[in-house]
Amino acid sequence: MVLVIGGALGPSALASARAAQPPIDWHTVPFVLVGCFIGTVFVIGIQILRREPKYGRRALGFFMPVSMFALGSGLAALITGAIQNELGPASFLFVSVGIGLIMGVLLSGVAYRVKFKNEL
Repeated sequence: MVLVIGGALGPSALASARAAQPPIDWHTVPFVLVGCFIGTVFVIGIQILRREPKYGRRALGFFMPVSMFALGSGLAALITGAIQNELGPASFLFVSVGIGLIMGVLLSGVAYRVKFKNEL
């Protein structure tokens, strides 16, 4: 559901990425991917380090739909850019955000399962 909603908003995400000042270049895309991955692991990791598992579970439950929304809007922006024959770094920006977030959520999920293996 969230992936579909993100997909519906993909063309507007592409328009906003194209309007960025300064313009987005190719060096920005991997930086955004790595930054989203590290930021997600950091934020969810802080919640996992708490004693009770509910905080980590809530953080994972919040970040998963957000990452799916970002990936959905990124894929739709990529498809829109391909249809308009204007593939550029702005077309890949939200895909890199979504992939970075999903990788961070998956790694944090593994850390959650390892720490709270007796709680599941």
